[in-house]
Amino acid sequence: MVALFSHSLLLSIPLLSSVAAGGVFRVGRSPQKANNAIVQLFEWPWDSVASECTDFLGPAGYGFVQVSPASEHIQGSQWWTDYQPVSYILTSKRGNRTQFSNMVSACANAGVGIIVDVVTNHMTGGGEGTGFAGSTYSKYNYPAVPYTESQFHYCAGTVAADVTDYNNITNVRFCELVGLSDLAQEQTNVQDIIAAYLNDLLSLGVAGFRVDAAKHMEPTVLSTIFSKLSGSVYITQEVPSGGASEPSQYVSNGDVIEFGATQYAMAAFLGTSGATISNMVTPVPMGSGWDLIDSGVANYIMANQDTERGTTSLNSNSPNNAYTLSAIFMLGFNYGTPTVYSGYNFTNFDAGAPQDSAGYTNPISCFTNGFRCEHRWIAIANMVQYHNAVGSAELNNVLVGTAQQVAFGRGSIGFLVINNDAPTWTATFNTSLPSGTYCDIIHDTTADPKTCSGTMYNISSGTFTASVGPYDALALYSASV
Repeated sequence: MVALFSHSLLLSIPLLSSVAAGGVFRVGRSPQKANNAIVQLFEWPWDSVASECTDFLGPAGYGFVQVSPASEHIQGSQWWTDYQPVSYILTSKRGNRTQFSNMVSACANAGVGIIVDVVTNHMTGGGEGTGFAGSTYSKYNYPAVPYTESQFHYCAGTVAADVTDYNNITNVRFCELVGLSDLAQEQTNVQDIIAAYLNDLLSLGVAGFRVDAAKHMEPTVLSTIFSKLSGSVYITQEVPSGGASEPSQYVSNGDVIEFGATQYAMAAFLGTSGATISNMVTPVPMGSGWDLIDSGVANYIMANQDTERGTTSLNSNSPNNAYTLSAIFMLGFNYGTPTVYSGYNFTNFDAGAPQDSAGYTNPISCFTNGFRCEHRWIAIANMVQYHNAVGSAELNNVLVGTAQQVAFGRGSIGFLVINNDAPTWTATFNTSLPSGTYCDIIHDTTADPKTCSGTMYNISSGTFTASVGPYDALALYSASV
């Protein structure tokens, strides 16, 4: 049989190439629906996100889109201005409150939930000025919230100081992150203000939050804030490992971004420090048996705006298709809730997305103005549907070629082969897929879900033979099982 899958709108999108290289939620756990893959549309304006949900994300099977912070921020062209809030007014470079609300509704109608990147650890850095929505501010004084000097931390006695010692938990959580005014979230009035902001977003239909800089906040305080939220919501928290504030301390609050998995993937696909992709699968598959948090509370990201700039993940310039192959692995493996990253090209660290004379981000058209739209790349978009189909199916039928060649099944639903090596890998693979004819979705560009432009493979009595080229992959799955 031909495995059926919807992949409309994928024509004219980069393949695996060295050139292009209303769900139910519970606080604290992964999105509870079959299509739980998240895509981060970094710096996309609300109108463009709404259109993308309707035109591509919903039909392609993405369950959620993570958007940039929605609150008023300082002015400037740099991407990081989003992460210096001035107020919780829903006007930013991405659009106004009405546009935000319309985006949430449009995405919900397409079956895609909105996860908002929320900045609650801090406000602005030094200086004073007028925010993007017109609110005046100075450091420690934010009348539009309102916050005053008494609602911030001063970890050096009566003055503020930067975080300097990541092995000192008080220093990490009560000092300022790169000079940003550090909110005293242990104060009830601060908790209530933050909870009111989050509840406002929820009232518009938001599905969840990505909590920025969670590492710098007390887990128990975050728990108290989350307890004040109305209804149920998906939470994922930014907690890089290292030092006294660790991911394991936050898992009772929700998912935690497991940067360790992202960094393991980078080492394995680049072959650095003796790491290989086969070691990620066998003898002990990557997961809680490693120094990582449990899969059920892990958010496994392909990359993000920090990691691609800080060289702590693979990026679009990584050699030998490593960036795309790692995304294929993430979506085909059975660790954590996956997040696909969709960014833009930049020539310097600070560069934000192109904007108009008023400071609003320009409308986005994929594959123009530097927007890479990795979420539309054939190999990645089709693997989202593979991920949806295999669900929580067990890992089985593992086969290793060289240390950089690995194949594995996902129950009786899917089978993935990754060749992260120079020679072509030809082998006979054992699989639990039922006998029939299957399409290699990694290379299928057809818009018709009943036809296949990729190579067809016949599985008979639990085996098939295939040749996978250098730095390439093959994926088969059955949507009818």
